[in-house]
Amino acid sequence: MKRHCQLLGMGLSVVFFAGLLTGCGGKSESASTASETVAAVESQEKSQEESRETETSGQTAEKEAEKVSYWYFHKGDEGEIMERVIERFNASQSEYIVEGFSVPDKQKYIVAMSSDEAPDVIELSNAEIVSYQASGLLENMTAMGTAKGYDFSIYDMPAVDNNSVDGQMYGFPITSVIIQMFYNKDLLVEIGETEPPKTMEELYDMAVRATTLDADGNIDILGYPLFPLASARQELIYAFGGTWTDEDGVTPTADSQGVLDSLNMNVKYRNLYGIDKVQKFVATGNTNRYTPQDIFFAGKQLFRFDGPWLANQIRDNNPDISFDVAMIPGTEANPGLRGVSRYENTSLAIPAGAKEKDGAYAFISWFTTEGAKDFLLEIGSLPANNTLFDDPDLMACNDVFPSFMEALKTGNGVAAPKMADAAQYTSFIEEYLDYVYNGSKAPEKAMDELQKMAESLK
Repeated sequence: MKRHCQLLGMGLSVVFFAGLLTGCGGKSESASTASETVAAVESQEKSQEESRETETSGQTAEKEAEKVSYWYFHKGDEGEIMERVIERFNASQSEYIVEGFSVPDKQKYIVAMSSDEAPDVIELSNAEIVSYQASGLLENMTAMGTAKGYDFSIYDMPAVDNNSVDGQMYGFPITSVIIQMFYNKDLLVEIGETEPPKTMEELYDMAVRATTLDADGNIDILGYPLFPLASARQELIYAFGGTWTDEDGVTPTADSQGVLDSLNMNVKYRNLYGIDKVQKFVATGNTNRYTPQDIFFAGKQLFRFDGPWLANQIRDNNPDISFDVAMIPGTEANPGLRGVSRYENTSLAIPAGAKEKDGAYAFISWFTTEGAKDFLLEIGSLPANNTLFDDPDLMACNDVFPSFMEALKTGNGVAAPKMADAAQYTSFIEEYLDYVYNGSKAPEKAMDELQKMAESLK
């Protein structure tokens, strides 16, 4: 039977180095604040425990199961999905009872972990894994998994790297987030093409031919994928072989040739139609993103770099749009970069101050293996576990998943910076890219200045 998934997953998506937290040393919060946080969760616990009482009372009496507290950031429908995961784990064994709590406010995580009231398991983005560990708030999952025989081979290297600090994993991922290229098939046919571009040079040529202006000379159809803004700051850079840091995640590479090549093509397109007019069109697109007036839903965008959740949104807002998905192109010089994208995870971690670490590990180990597939089918997200990359049920979950899975298997994912000052670096990147986009600084000058500023960061 074909399984159905809803692609609720925008709640799981992460944008432009999201999840980076400054001031992770939340120890300045008072103990009373931590107690208030825990008290609020305990109130939720009481309500949830009443609903579980019938299900678990016999199990608890017979086995004296240890309680494991799990904080996740989902709410609403996604929170209900997470509760079903917990129910399945509790039914699968009798040694532990996991009790889940929806805690969307990440500051509460920091407060609790900095006191003696840490939960046993927390759900984080991979960027948060790195950031929290900088303050020593997380348990070493490599050491724990090695001691307990965990099969680390279920993760490809990008997933391992994303969740590692100094070669040690501090989180086990449960989902993956990547971006790929949506395109309007009718607009492609109008310029005499039937296949999407394989290189960024081909993409640029098609983009220019597809771009149209209205009677006042304003852009009516946008060819080049300058929107969404996060994709212009990431995927358009990565497609040329540019990255914001070296492979170590801490050495800035803002002035690398790939970054400059990308920005020069970007500027070339902007100058062709007028920087102000491009900026105006992109600003309108940003205002209407994921609304019924979204420029892709309205048939006003040829190429769109976005996540798999976009497919259902297109169908909900304009089912008449004929679209497809292909891997993001590389360049003529680097064709092997096809499918390159940001690569992010939602992961599970154990706070250093957790009281029931064995139970926490048991839940995480089960969730990332036995429990992974059912969760992904319900939540509508891409897997982190590589044994599921070709799973037929997941492939049938949404018709764009095969294209995303193909890209996922290339291993061309790019991680966010891991430097301690990553949030500051991100802010600098946005500032200097704006200088380039608005024409106030040439790419070479802007990136040279950005590189020098970045080199002063930690």
